[in-house]
Amino acid sequence: MSNIERYADLQADFYHYMVKYGGIAKKTSGDYVTRMKFLAHHYLLDETLTQEKIEDILRQEDLKRESRSVYTCKKSISDFRAGLHKFLAFIHSDYYGRINDSILRELRTVENDHTIKVTEKQSIIKSRLGQGLFRNELIDYWHGCAISQCPLTWMLIASHIKPWRDSDNKERLDPYNGLLLLPNYDKLFDLGYITFNQKGQLLCSRLIDKFDRKTLGLSGELHLTKLEKPHLKYLKYHNENCFLL
Repeated sequence: MSNIERYADLQADFYHYMVKYGGIAKKTSGDYVTRMKFLAHHYLLDETLTQEKIEDILRQEDLKRESRSVYTCKKSISDFRAGLHKFLAFIHSDYYGRINDSILRELRTVENDHTIKVTEKQSIIKSRLGQGLFRNELIDYWHGCAISQCPLTWMLIASHIKPWRDSDNKERLDPYNGLLLLPNYDKLFDLGYITFNQKGQLLCSRLIDKFDRKTLGLSGELHLTKLEKPHLKYLKYHNENCFLL
């Protein structure tokens, strides 16, 4: 795996870490991600990063900056330094542990709620994995991929628009809070690389460059095959809280 591929595996989580736990604005977080992507073409940015390696990267970049066409000013080095320190904090944080813990807490809350019937508990828990009643209702509603109309439902993924961990129990079972997607679309949507506006038109994050958009077939003409009013609040949540600006 190349340096840039290693970084690409982490960049969406890096972005969400800065927004959720770092108190950094979405636009600024996106800028940091973009700068680190530039550096990742030349350096290994993963869990092996150390303060010593950061200083070495900055020394090298300071020597290179005047001979390239981007990131040429002295401030670029300060921006790189800030981004590298934030990335270092991310890889040494318990980000994934926090996410997993929040999901486990929600599952235990559902399991221990004596006001919910056993069958409903099972449906809520299965919906976390895109299974059971939730998936069946999405198949009945979409009849195929919500973007491409691919009818091979056995390979389509039932995905919540407003993430399961952020939803209440009613929202977790609401078919209007779900999309049935081909795996490539589901992955992009889940990580926040794509979203949909209030007209159902697909929006791409600026973190996906033109070459990758072409490779993935993410044209400006893509849209949800249908859209109803109950979908809108969930799409608004995804656009505002999950989409990588």
